[in-house]
Amino acid sequence: MARSRAKNILIIGAGPTQIGRDTESEAAAVQIIKNFAETDRNLFYVTSDANSVIPRLDVDVKFIEAELTVNSLIQILRENEIDVILPVAGNTVALQLSEQLNESGILKELNVRTMGVTTTTIHNINNPELMNRVLKHIKEPTIPTTVVENVTDALRFAKRVGFPVLIKPIASLTKTNRIKCDNEHQLMEMLESAFKVSITNQVAVEKSVVGYKEIEMIVIRDAEGSKLLINGGENFNPIGVHSGDSIIFSPTQTLTDVEFQSLRTAALKIAEILKIKGVCHVQFALDPTDGKHFITRINPFFDRSSAFAARATGYPIANVVAKILMGQNLREIKLSGVQRHDSLALIEPVMDHIAVRFPTWSFASFKNANQQLNTRMKSTGSVMAFGRSAEEALQKAIRSVDSTTAAEQAALDESQLSEAQLINVLIHPRAGEVYYLLEAIRRGYTVDELAKMTHIDAFYFYKLRHLVKLERRLRDNRFDMAALQEAKYFGFGDTQIAHLWQVRSDEVRDFRIKKAHVFATYKGVEPTAGEFPYLTNTYYSTFEDEDEAVRTTGKKILVLGTANSQVGTNSAAEYTTFQTIQRCQKLGYKVILINNNPNALTLIPYLADKIYLEPLTVENCLNIIHQEKPDKIIAQGKWEIVTQLVLRNVQVEQLPVSRTTRSENIEADYMGVISSINGSINLFGVVGIDEDNMFIPIEVSEALKVKVDPLIKNANQHITNNGIYSVIIKENMHQLQIVSVVPLAVQDLPFLSFAFDQDFAGIITEITLNGSSKIENHPIIQGDYRYSHVYPYTQFGLKKPQNPPFSLAIGAEFQSIK
Repeated sequence: MARSRAKNILIIGAGPTQIGRDTESEAAAVQIIKNFAETDRNLFYVTSDANSVIPRLDVDVKFIEAELTVNSLIQILRENEIDVILPVAGNTVALQLSEQLNESGILKELNVRTMGVTTTTIHNINNPELMNRVLKHIKEPTIPTTVVENVTDALRFAKRVGFPVLIKPIASLTKTNRIKCDNEHQLMEMLESAFKVSITNQVAVEKSVVGYKEIEMIVIRDAEGSKLLINGGENFNPIGVHSGDSIIFSPTQTLTDVEFQSLRTAALKIAEILKIKGVCHVQFALDPTDGKHFITRINPFFDRSSAFAARATGYPIANVVAKILMGQNLREIKLSGVQRHDSLALIEPVMDHIAVRFPTWSFASFKNANQQLNTRMKSTGSVMAFGRSAEEALQKAIRSVDSTTAAEQAALDESQLSEAQLINVLIHPRAGEVYYLLEAIRRGYTVDELAKMTHIDAFYFYKLRHLVKLERRLRDNRFDMAALQEAKYFGFGDTQIAHLWQVRSDEVRDFRIKKAHVFATYKGVEPTAGEFPYLTNTYYSTFEDEDEAVRTTGKKILVLGTANSQVGTNSAAEYTTFQTIQRCQKLGYKVILINNNPNALTLIPYLADKIYLEPLTVENCLNIIHQEKPDKIIAQGKWEIVTQLVLRNVQVEQLPVSRTTRSENIEADYMGVISSINGSINLFGVVGIDEDNMFIPIEVSEALKVKVDPLIKNANQHITNNGIYSVIIKENMHQLQIVSVVPLAVQDLPFLSFAFDQDFAGIITEITLNGSSKIENHPIIQGDYRYSHVYPYTQFGLKKPQNPPFSLAIGAEFQSIK
C-alpha cells in the first residue's frame, strides 16, 4: 500500500479499444474511482481513449486527455505533484508505462510510488528470465526461457530446447502476443520485427507448450497477506490458440481435484511472492498426460479474464480491490448483497451454474484477414452465457451471436465442406471452430478421433455429441412435447428448434407456451450458491421449475445492451448505454438491462437496477418482457433485434442515433452539432474535419459564424424528428453548403460530449422518452483536440487502406494539439 499521506493519485487508463482490450479496464477504473472519491484524496485519470466515460462521472476526478507515453506522464507527474500512480486499471499499457517511468528515474526523483503492484514486481513480470528466477524460488516449474539480443543466440537456444518455440519482444512499444515459430526460417523472420518493437532491443524466446491444456486462475490478495481464489476457467482449446480466441468454461470442467488444488496453490503462492495488493490473473499450461503444469502468464491487473470471473461468480472484484487499495483488508470488507455474515469478502465464491465466454469475430468485414487461430488474438469481442449444464451454457453462447454477425462465426460453410477440407479445418483451427466440430460429429467422427486430431479434451466432444443427439431427436419428432422440453433444458433456442422442424420460430414459441407449457425461469448470479442469504440484481434464464427472479415494481424501463462487441460502435455504444441508463434513472425509471458482453462497462455492479445476462435474441427479449412487464423498452437506433421485436408488436423507443459516422466517409470541412426540439434549433458548436478524417474542435470565428448561422437555421428542412444532429458542411469557393443532416453518430457521441461538455446520450434519451429536454449551453472545452478512429488492421495482418470506412473502426483516440 502506498504511504498513507499520499494525496494525489494518478490512475493510468488503457487507451482506446483494440483487439484484446475492450471496456473492462474502464469498468474497473469507474468502480475504483467511485470508491476512492469517498476519501480525501485528489484523483487524476489519464487516457487517450476518446470513448472514456470518466469525464461524465458525477464524482470529483480530474480527467486528463493525453497520449499514453512516458514523456506525457512525466509532465503530468510534475504538474500535478502526483504521489502515487495506480497502473492496475490500465491493462498491459499502464504496466509497461510504469516500468518505463521507473527505469527513467522519475519515480525516485519525485518520490512517487506505485499502488497495487510494486515496481520490482512489474520489472520481474516484464522480463521472463527474472520471472523464472522468482518461480524457481517458490519451487514452481518453469518453461525453458531466455532473453536474447541477437538472432544467433535465439537460434542456438531454439536448437537446444527444440522447436516449436515462442518469441515475445521485451518492453514492447505496442501490445504484442507470443508468436509461435515452428522452424528456423520462421524464427529468423519473426525475430526481425520483434527486435524492432522492443525498447530494449531484446526478445524473450521460450520452449513451446502447444497442446497442453490452458487453465486460468483469478486470485485476490490484501495487504496483510490474506488470499482467496475467485474463479478458475478452462480453455476449450489447448495452448496454441490465443485464450481470447478460445471458448472458456467456468468453473473448470476436466481437472481432477489434485490438479485443481495444485494450480490454486500455485496461483496463491504467486500473489504472495509478488506482494500483490488486489487482483492477479495467472495462466497455466497443464500437461494432460501427467498433470504437471507450467505458468505461462501473470497479469496483476484487471483484464478480460478478471472481468469474466466477476460476471461468472457475481463476486464484485473491482469494488473489493478498490477497498484493498484504500487500506482495508478482506476480513474487514463487507459485500452489500450479503444479508447474514460478518466478512463474506474473505470466502471463496462458489458457483451453482456453468458460465461460458465465447469469442466473436469480424472477418465478414475484413475479407482478406487470416482466419486461422493461433497465438495472435483476432476476435474483436466476446459474449457470455450461463446455464445449468455445459451444453446449455454453450448453446446459449452460440445463439448469443446475433443474426448480423452469425455468418462471421464460421469462416466456411461447414455443411458444404469435402471430407478433406473438414479434416484440414479440424487439424488447423479456424474462427467458428465449434461449428466444424459439430459437423464432424454429425458425419460420424468418434470422440477419440476428434480428441486426437484437435488435442481438445474428449469431455467436450461428449457434450457436443449430446447436442447432436438432441438435434436428431428434434428432427425426428416434430412438435413433440418431451423432445421440446429436453432440448430447451439443454439450451436450444426457439429459432434453432424451428430450423430443425422447418417451421417459423413463432410457431415453436406458440407451441412451447400454449401447448407444452414450457417457460423460462430465472436464477440469480451470486457468489455463495445459496449458502448465505444474498440480494442479487443479476439473473440468467434456464428451464427449471423454481424461479428466483421477482418482478421489478414501480416505473421501469428495459434497456437493450450492446451484446457482443463489433467493429463500428464497440466501446462508443457502451458509453452511450451507460449514459442512457443514468438518465433513465434520473427520469424516475428503474432500469432493467439485458446484456451479455462480459467486458461491458454497463455491467458494473448496481449501475442498472436489474441485469439479465442473456443473449440479445427475440426469444430472450420476449421472455424478459413477459417476466418484467416494463413500461418502456429502449434501444440504440434501428438494428436487427429492434426490427424483429417491432414485427411482433413490441413497442421499442429507438434513440435517434446513427450507427455510422458522418454518413460513412462523406467529404466535408466542418460539422455543426445541433439539437432540434419541436422546431427550435440550438447550435452547440462546430468541429473541423481535416483530410485525415479527424475532428478538430475549433472556436467559431466571427467570419465563420456569419456563414454557419444561416445554414443551421435552415437545417430544419432536413429534420423530421426531435434529437441531436450532425450538420455536415462543405466549403466550396468560400461558400458553405450543407451536405447532409444526420442523427449524431454513436461513434462520435462520446468525444463530442467531451468537447462541448454535454451529456448528449442523456439528452437524446430524455428527448426520446419525454419529447423534449432542457438544453444547457456550456463553453467548449479549452484547447484543441484531435480525434481519430482506431482500426484492427494491424492485428489482422492487413495493410490499412488509405481511406478506411469508419464503420470498421474498433475504437477511437484523441490527443491535445499544442
